[in-house]
Order: sequence, then structure tokens, then C-alpha cells
Amino acid sequence: MPGIKIIEVDGGGVAFQPDRPNAQPNQPLGARSGDLVTWNNMTNRTLMLQSIPPGTYITEPIPAGSVSSPIFRVTGNLTYSCVDPPEPQHSIVVSTTS
Repeated sequence: MPGIKIIEVDGGGVAFQPDRPNAQPNQPLGARSGDLVTWNNMTNRTLMLQSIPPGTYITEPIPAGSVSSPIFRVTGNLTYSCVDPPEPQHSIVVSTTS
């Protein structure tokens, strides 16, 4: 199951880092349609995710040090960010190859 770590960066911001070997902060997560994705909030505050544009439910607020719930099922490409701070934006990109 693909995962994304939410990590703190200088200045009080956050970065999204795919939980994969050699992944870099804010690198898009590659996934397949139907994959289940979780976010691991490694910050010291509760975070809420929002889709861009609005309309896709992602998950409940993620408490500090916790994993997102419910698990998100990928159905297509998704761009999202935290509600606060709203930057950076991050994306899940669906692969069209098997």
C-alpha cells in the first residue's frame, strides 16, 4: 500500500514525501487506480487535507504522529494540499502502464 509522509520543514511549513526508497520531499506519488494510500503525519500538529480543486473527500483530520483514516482509494490523478498551511501542493499521479 503506497504511503505519503507529511514532514515539517523550516519556517513551520510541511512537505509531502512518498514513502518509497529514494523518494524526495514533494515528489509526486506514482500509483495505480484502485491503490490504497495513507498519509503518515510526522509533524507535531493535526493536519487536514483538501483536494484541488475542492470536491474530493480525502480523509479525516490527521492527528500529530498518526496515520490517516479512512484509507484513500485512488481513482485518478489527485492534487491536494493541507488546509493550513495551503502550500505546497502535492499530487498522486496514476500510471497508465501495468
